[in-house]
Amino acid sequence: MKILLSLLFCLVQSLCSAQTFVVEKFAVKVSDVSARTKARLDSEGTECALIKVKCISKGLTFKEAVGNVDNQTNEYWVYLPNGETKLTLHSPKKSTVVRFSDYGIEKVDGKSTYELVLSSPSSSSQSIRSFSSKSVPTDFKELADKGDAEAECNLGKCHYYGQGTIQNYYVALTWFRKSAEKNWPEAQYYIGRCYYYGQGFPKPDYQQATIWLEKAANQDFADAQYQLGLCCEKGQGVKQNLEKACEWYGKAAANGNNKAKQKIQ
Repeated sequence: MKILLSLLFCLVQSLCSAQTFVVEKFAVKVSDVSARTKARLDSEGTECALIKVKCISKGLTFKEAVGNVDNQTNEYWVYLPNGETKLTLHSPKKSTVVRFSDYGIEKVDGKSTYELVLSSPSSSSQSIRSFSSKSVPTDFKELADKGDAEAECNLGKCHYYGQGTIQNYYVALTWFRKSAEKNWPEAQYYIGRCYYYGQGFPKPDYQQATIWLEKAANQDFADAQYQLGLCCEKGQGVKQNLEKACEWYGKAAANGNNKAKQKIQ
């Protein structure tokens, strides 16, 4: 009987440990200087690296963290010693070891800021897969109804572009707002875009557009940074400021926006 119970215990443990998080992205945030402006020292007095962990799961703990972990909306700020090669995450039901070398980074550097984007197996199983020209509402509806921020945003995009359904900006905005309430930057960007072009509204509202674009831009969402740069360049919704426009273009370019790269060439 004891042997049977032991086997059952091991089986449960193995099933729980298999429920690891899925790493969607791990990369250095070149334009983000948070690790320097909000520096933290390790036990030897060396400045730490900062990893901004984006994940909708609550109650995460991090084995290698230096000091307390700052828990913001859907984002954990985790400081690691200079030269650390991995990050171990624990939650009540899952654990994951992220080895940085698997993502082209041998070790983290002090004073540098990194971004780690995680999804749970339940999210990735339906994929909250990347939105594509073939996506339809049924791809995301089930998870969106359960409150998954990425699925809500993707469902909004289906209605926004009219993929698999009639184009309807009002319905799209409903889903974007649900997602934006969870601080999902892409949804914030699309709300800003709708205000900018007057989609789902009687007319464009540049002031509201810049408010939402800035929310996404401050989370390093490149398209929002580029669009906010345009607003600053043209004086739409904000006072015209070419210096600020160049600053946003630079951040967008560093995050891979090709239009922004052309602007600063």
